[in-house]
Amino acid sequence: MLADLLIQPWYACLQERLPDLRLFDCHTHLGADDPDGSRLTARELQRALDVVHGRAVVFPLAELAGYRAANDRVLSAAERSEGRLVAFCRIDPHAGGGAEAERALARGALGVKLHPRAERFGLAEPSVQPILALAQERRVPVIVHAGRGIPSLGRDALVAAARYPDAPIILAHAAIADLAWIWREAGAHPNLFFDTAWWNVSDHLALFALVSPGQILFGSDIPYGRTVAAAALVLRAALAAGLSAEQVAAVAGGQLARLLAHQAPADLGPAPMRAVPGPGPLLERIHTLLIAAAARLTTGQGADEYLELARLACRLPADHPDAAVSGSVLALLDRHAAVRATDPPQYGPRPPGIHLIFLAAAIARTPGLPLPTPGALAQPQDVPAPRASRTKASVR
Repeated sequence: MLADLLIQPWYACLQERLPDLRLFDCHTHLGADDPDGSRLTARELQRALDVVHGRAVVFPLAELAGYRAANDRVLSAAERSEGRLVAFCRIDPHAGGGAEAERALARGALGVKLHPRAERFGLAEPSVQPILALAQERRVPVIVHAGRGIPSLGRDALVAAARYPDAPIILAHAAIADLAWIWREAGAHPNLFFDTAWWNVSDHLALFALVSPGQILFGSDIPYGRTVAAAALVLRAALAAGLSAEQVAAVAGGQLARLLAHQAPADLGPAPMRAVPGPGPLLERIHTLLIAAAARLTTGQGADEYLELARLACRLPADHPDAAVSGSVLALLDRHAAVRATDPPQYGPRPPGIHLIFLAAAIARTPGLPLPTPGALAQPQDVPAPRASRTKASVR
């Protein structure tokens, strides 16, 4: 939560440019038993949404014990949320998937989550077809993990989109496993969508340049991402790619609201189909160093040398045209150091505060967009003082 408050000014300055923005996150999780240690409660999720005044679709983290009880917990959280949370059910096709999907949808779930990596299946397998057929019958979205750790599933996704045209199929994590080619096929499948639940701004820039904005949905992947950090990063990428305020508002939540209401998706026009100009050479250095640091941190390695080099790279002359951008990046690096100094516990594979690095890299890559004024960067009053370090044994 501390990192969310520290990031908020970079979201707020973009929000001022987008007055019709109503954030509706299509990719969030709840749970406490994921094998990788990740966890998030409904209260924590809603506090993260408070920072952006947003709503969210939510489904369970991985559960080795199966998903019936986990789906019920998510449904109960949504029922108590006064409309702020919308429940999707997570389904394992190998463990009574069709029956559990039917039960959860009857109880109030408004969509389905499939995770081919965690549950080890492909979209073409026979056990998946009853789930997709049910989604077609009920006209509910199916969100599919399409990020790290899986072979290509794009061809099977296109077949599924054609076979089940009334089921919106959402490829999560910007479909990074298939983005190199699937953008060319996406326009022929109006029920195929891509969510933005990913950290690398270069992938977002490619997605927004090559895919119609009407087929892109905002997602944060919290707790792996953070809602405010993901929003600031995605909004910057969308604006840098040339999307209008109306198109950005639809990506941020308007299109998702239509899908959940069983309405036809809004036609937001074609993809821009143009490359986003790169930053100057000095900002490119900062961006590259921060991407290297982020890549190491996401895989559990140390990145202090890259972060220190990035700090040194931010020391542009005060009269340089990119000095304000490098100064904003440096402010985020300072805030990342402040988060680390509190020695927060780590739950899951990503260290606390890494999202400040993701956003700092995005800012270096997308100059020319709004940045917080120095007056907006006053430290939040509830930032805790650093405390003594925990032993390694106490950190999950």
